[in-house]
Order: sequence, then structure tokens, then C-alpha cells
Amino acid sequence: MSDLDVKILESLKSIDLSLRTLVVIAQKKAEARVAQAAVKPGPTVASDTDLDGQYGDPEIKAKDPRDWTGEPMQGRRFSECPAEYLEMVAERKDYFVSQNPQSTDEEKKKAKYDRLDAARARGWARRIREGKHTPAKATAPTGWAGDHSDMDNSDVGF
Repeated sequence: MSDLDVKILESLKSIDLSLRTLVVIAQKKAEARVAQAAVKPGPTVASDTDLDGQYGDPEIKAKDPRDWTGEPMQGRRFSECPAEYLEMVAERKDYFVSQNPQSTDEEKKKAKYDRLDAARARGWARRIREGKHTPAKATAPTGWAGDHSDMDNSDVGF
């Protein structure tokens, strides 16, 4: 065997060792991702006890989600909204929790309540989809909805 053959053989052994090391590292990373995915819980859904409790049916205070194309829901309770809307609310709450810093006690408290509201929104959506609850139809303010042909407008001054 010549010196060139020896050098080539040593280089191939070195490459083989490097490849084996990379394979071991890749396997460990893959195992870690699988373990992490198994531990990571899915989105939480509030229990019936929570939904039936004092704070289980919060009012929608924020503007409607940007992708919502239905009628406005601001001012309604979760139980009065369609399931699709509630899923959007839950996703938005989860997004805000993931994007906002949680370094102060106030920020941690806000994140906790946003997570609770996201779970409650998913809980009401589940109830509605399973037919356990039917959202009440919104009623228009008195005097504005319906047929007004029975009204006497003779005293209108214009």
C-alpha cells in the first residue's frame, strides 16, 4: 500500500467517524423533539363546572377578530356567540399570551386570565357544536327592528 493509499484510507475513516457522530446527534435531536411534542399539551378547554361558574360566561369586550365576517359580537356573552367566533377569540387570546412579555406580576396575571378566557371560549364552542347549548339570537333595539307599517307617522313634522 502506498502512502497515498494510506492517506486516503485515513481520510475515509475520519469521514466515517464524523458521519456517525452526526447521525447520533441527529437521532438525539429527533428523540428530543418527539419527547417534547408528547409533553406539550394541546389547547385547554374549560370544564362544564368552570363554564357554569360565576366567571364562566364572560362578556366580549374587545373588537371582533379581524377575520370575523359575521355580525358584531362585542358586548355579548360567550354563550351568545357562534362556535366559529369563539374559536377565533380563543386563538387570538392564545396568540396574545404567546406574544406579550410575562416579566411582571401584572403581565403574568393578564396572561393567566387570557388563557382562562381562551379555554372558556373553546368550552362554549364545544358545547354549541355538540348541541348542548344554542346561542340566543341577537335582538335589535326596541323600535328599530321588524315591520313598522303599523306605526302612525302622521305627527312627524317633516
